[in-house]
Amino acid sequence: MVSFFITGAVVMWFIVGNPLGIPFFPAPPSEAMPAATHEPVPDGALYQCPMHSQVVEDEPGECPICNMRLVEVASVPAGQTSKSSATQTGEREVLYWYAPMDATYIRDEPGLSPMGMKLVPKYAKAAVGSEDKVIRIDPVQVQNTGVVSVEAELEDITRYTRTVGILDYNVERIVWVNMKYEGWIEKVHVTYVGQKVRKAQPLFEIYSPALVTTQAEYLRALQYRASLEESGRAQTKQQAESLVQAARDRLTYWDISEEQIRALEKRRTTQRRLTIFSPANGVVTEVMDQALEGMFVEAGMNLYKIADLSTVWVHADVYEMDLPWVREGQSAEVSFRHLPDRIFRGQILFLYPEVSKETRTLKICIEVPNDDRQLRAGMYADVIIHGPPVHNAVLIPNSAVLRSGERNLVFVDLGEGRFEPREVTLGIEGDHARVQILSGVTAGDAVVTQAQFMLDSESRVQEAIAKFMQRRTVGSGHDNGE
Repeated sequence: MVSFFITGAVVMWFIVGNPLGIPFFPAPPSEAMPAATHEPVPDGALYQCPMHSQVVEDEPGECPICNMRLVEVASVPAGQTSKSSATQTGEREVLYWYAPMDATYIRDEPGLSPMGMKLVPKYAKAAVGSEDKVIRIDPVQVQNTGVVSVEAELEDITRYTRTVGILDYNVERIVWVNMKYEGWIEKVHVTYVGQKVRKAQPLFEIYSPALVTTQAEYLRALQYRASLEESGRAQTKQQAESLVQAARDRLTYWDISEEQIRALEKRRTTQRRLTIFSPANGVVTEVMDQALEGMFVEAGMNLYKIADLSTVWVHADVYEMDLPWVREGQSAEVSFRHLPDRIFRGQILFLYPEVSKETRTLKICIEVPNDDRQLRAGMYADVIIHGPPVHNAVLIPNSAVLRSGERNLVFVDLGEGRFEPREVTLGIEGDHARVQILSGVTAGDAVVTQAQFMLDSESRVQEAIAKFMQRRTVGSGHDNGE
């Protein structure tokens, strides 16, 4: 207990006596902050923040936004206030003062915001007139923030559409080997899918009773015609010739080649089985059965599907919004992931008649040459469709456009740290990451391509103030009317 009372006494003596001079209790304002000595301030001097040009004071100090020291930027004649001098010397007039962190807090005189920050002046020239949306930034800040501007150019541009597609066979170059009579396949020369075939190459050999009978009829007709060669009756000769031609036509209709018919005429004996040849060059893509040999086939059966791969088709999907730019006959570039160094140039053959209800896309068909046979059906392709050119279009870089979904905005560099936000109407997008401007920017205007978000922030502050002032003016009018 004694030690407790001794400790308390020592603490009270330390606080009341304060032998070290520590201010435990705040002194009155006049005593806590002795009057600071300042250097003489020139009459009419103006001071501005080097990073925030909207912060202007008539005495030295620190910027309420970034705490940087204000620098002297202008002076007015002695004996005049900054507001009166602004009117007489042509400088911008201060309309009102607003909080730098809350643009809706506006006062008619300088002071402090609810957060304790100094109010920032708003000038008449920046709020009314033809430059009501112009943003002014100190050139030093423009350089420090890396603002880059590029002039809008007047050039021709071509609309292009990017999409993807799947390779398929050219259906115009697909041939089916179809049976026109029944019989038995006794020997097969081409047996598997993927096998390359040439025109007139043997596919298989078939025995058909109907085919043997037709051969015999043709030989009898030839023999009958020969027996009437010495006859003088023209009508009889004509009938014999008709029988020969009818038997020959029947063999031709069954795809018996001219060489085989001539061999039959020369041999003068029927052949038990005949060889069926390939009708075209290509690759076998389908075979009816893995073991054709010994199979009985009927008329109408498809045994082989042969596709010519000298050209292939690409079926690509195009969105509805891109359909106005897609036409038959347009050129297209097709590329493949496994051939990154090659671009195949094709042409749109036709557009399918119906839009997919699920994907809202329309299929188009592009014909692509395939001379070296490196392209195969089922491959995945990247497609670029080139539309008709647009002449004398105003072009700016894509990076200059701020897209918010509701509007497209660019900032035009007016020089001397002045930037104007403009809402633009976009046209087509071309190559080299450029976009056409239909309205809002003309050729020769310098548009900002870097650091637009800093400018957009400044623009939003001005827009908020303008809307607040409009509401305040409308409210004052209602009050006066009452």
